[in-house]
Amino acid sequence: MRKALGRGLGALIPDAEFVETVKLIDIDNIVRSPYQPREEAEKNIDGLVESIKQHGILEPVLVRKEGDKYILVAGERRFLAAQRAGMTKVPARVLDVSDATMAEIALVENLMREDLNPLEEAVGIETLANKFKYTHEKIGELLGVDRVTITNKLRLLRLAEPVKVFLRDGSISEGHAKLILALDEKEQVQLANRIVRNRLSVRETERLIQRLKSEQEKSTRTKYVKMVSNTTGLRVSVKISKSGAGEVTIRFNNKEEFVKLAKILGLKPEK
Repeated sequence: MRKALGRGLGALIPDAEFVETVKLIDIDNIVRSPYQPREEAEKNIDGLVESIKQHGILEPVLVRKEGDKYILVAGERRFLAAQRAGMTKVPARVLDVSDATMAEIALVENLMREDLNPLEEAVGIETLANKFKYTHEKIGELLGVDRVTITNKLRLLRLAEPVKVFLRDGSISEGHAKLILALDEKEQVQLANRIVRNRLSVRETERLIQRLKSEQEKSTRTKYVKMVSNTTGLRVSVKISKSGAGEVTIRFNNKEEFVKLAKILGLKPEK
């Protein structure tokens, strides 16, 4: 995703939506947002924990009041680091925002810091698309990318589960994943394992897929040729397009061979 993300957080949170100035809130009264896309929220926050122990929280978290609790809108890493640092209260600003805006803010905040993996990005986008009925165009405008990029991000959720594990932990890149998507589930897993085992680059993976497809097409052609040739006893050639459509050519040398072929095909001679 681009560093300059569409409208950015400032446009998502107009001043009118701040219903209270900065206040200290008991950390136990704050609950995490159900729309937080990051799966491993506490990863790589040790430095932030130490900073908060020494200097406190320099930027307030954003919350929405919900009964006697507060839902965390933005500042997930600061909140978690404050918990680990042993803080009992955190500075916060209270917002009056909808669930949809909460989901927007959670996704944009993380992408601005570029610490979401591709699958987490896809999950955040899927929430906006499915739960809040955002079009791909609208999400693209929000994040500063085109509609096709959003659509391609969502396609990552169709990866086989073992491949998703590799993508989450960085064993394969998003570029690898997009190439793997063209395969069926079994082939996805086999290729992903091969990429990781041999440390293949995206370009090497692309060449490998092209070679495997060529070999597969050749194998399919050979199988079809044998099938028709064994049945007719004649010379056969087969052409297959990328779509799977094709043509079969059967060659005969004389009238007797043609009559034999006609009988095999169940054709009756004209009277």
